[in-house]
Amino acid sequence: MVLSPITHCRRIRRLTYNDLEVIAGWDKDPEINRLTGRMAHEKDEMNEWWNNMMRDPSRMNFAITDNDGNLIGDVALEQIIWRTREAELRISIGNKAYWGLGYGTEAVMEVVALGFFVMHLDRIYLRVQEDNVRAIRSYLKAGFRKVARLVANGRLHGTVDLVLMEMSREG
Repeated sequence: MVLSPITHCRRIRRLTYNDLEVIAGWDKDPEINRLTGRMAHEKDEMNEWWNNMMRDPSRMNFAITDNDGNLIGDVALEQIIWRTREAELRISIGNKAYWGLGYGTEAVMEVVALGFFVMHLDRIYLRVQEDNVRAIRSYLKAGFRKVARLVANGRLHGTVDLVLMEMSREG
């Protein structure tokens, strides 16, 4: 897949402090929590997370919006290593009404384009639960490829193995 520089993001925008309450609500959903591994936090914990995130040069967080600009999820490049030009992608569509409609795939493609053409990363990778077929299909559609299977060993949330996927700027 060949990506070109983007001039306008249709699906993502910068995450704002006002988005946190909605995201915290989604994280209380057991199904979302199982898929993302994120735990719901109290307001003071969310404030601490926000402050740490804003100071952390190794992460960039974005809101995912629907066609009317309503918040439906979030996506991030995390664990950014500027020296090796790589980052880990994480995404969650918290509003289940938007699952399976292509919003996540669009958001992933926009964040990948930002990563490669604005941030000048060379590699973006992600980990996804092996049984999350919908997400794997979306990542493949966005241009990621499977590179390894990570066996659940107790440190991973639950007992489901993970699939390591990646995409490089060179293809």
